[in-house]
Amino acid sequence: MTTKRRDEVLVGLLLMVALALALGGTIWIARGGLAKGYTMHARFPWGAGLKQGQPVLLAGVQVGFVEKVELIPDGTLDVTLQVQDQYRIPSGTTASVEANGIFGDMLIALTPVKGVDGKMAVGDTIPTGAGSPGVGQLLEKGDSIALNVRALSDEARRQFVDSGGVREVRRTVADLTKLVAQLSAVAAEQSRQLTLTQSQLRKTLSSVDSAKVDSTLVNLRATSASFEQLSRDFRETNTQVQSLVQKVNNGPGTAGKLMNDPAVYARMDTLLARLDSLAIDVRKNPRKYINLKIF
Repeated sequence: MTTKRRDEVLVGLLLMVALALALGGTIWIARGGLAKGYTMHARFPWGAGLKQGQPVLLAGVQVGFVEKVELIPDGTLDVTLQVQDQYRIPSGTTASVEANGIFGDMLIALTPVKGVDGKMAVGDTIPTGAGSPGVGQLLEKGDSIALNVRALSDEARRQFVDSGGVREVRRTVADLTKLVAQLSAVAAEQSRQLTLTQSQLRKTLSSVDSAKVDSTLVNLRATSASFEQLSRDFRETNTQVQSLVQKVNNGPGTAGKLMNDPAVYARMDTLLARLDSLAIDVRKNPRKYINLKIF
């Protein structure tokens, strides 16, 4: 191997070591570096997709990383969290697993409760909260929605295409269009008739002489007043007649005796009978009563 070839190999090895150191240093610094920390615990069900080194966020701020993940036979994962000393976990905080990007990586999100001043003790287990759905769950939901949409479209095709539902809808729309046209024609005709009626009413009102109407009203008032006066006079006359009749019926005068005394009535009847007999005798024997001599 030549000296030049050996130098190139050494430079390549140095570059690879530098890159490894840079990558390791970056990861180490991202996980806290020389900062001291304390451990907390959380439990999640199997299949959460957690692994060592994933970030831990408190209200959106990275406060540590996943130090260890242990598989428990009861179906849970015992996750050890390494939290930096300058951050304290508030009481009532819940932990959930959320997606970190679109490539399937995960993180642990710590959600505190607003207005709580207390802090959790070092080494406590953070209660598990409801996490956001992962990419797999979203894809599963999308597949379920796609299947439902496909079933709905197939049913709609059977109902509206295969069974002639579209033709019925078109026929119904055509009938509705005809009905709307008929209603519009009726409304237009009614509007025209109403306009003509209003015009005739205006002409009739304009042809009425207001002076004649006033004169007629005055005459009606005068006639009403005359009828009222006549009614009053009639009532007064009726009162007087009733008073006169009462006096005749109850009074001691001649008229009262003629109407109420039977003896006077008998004498009057006898007198009338004698007058009738005298009149008959005068017609039969006029010379007996009239003695006429002519010179």
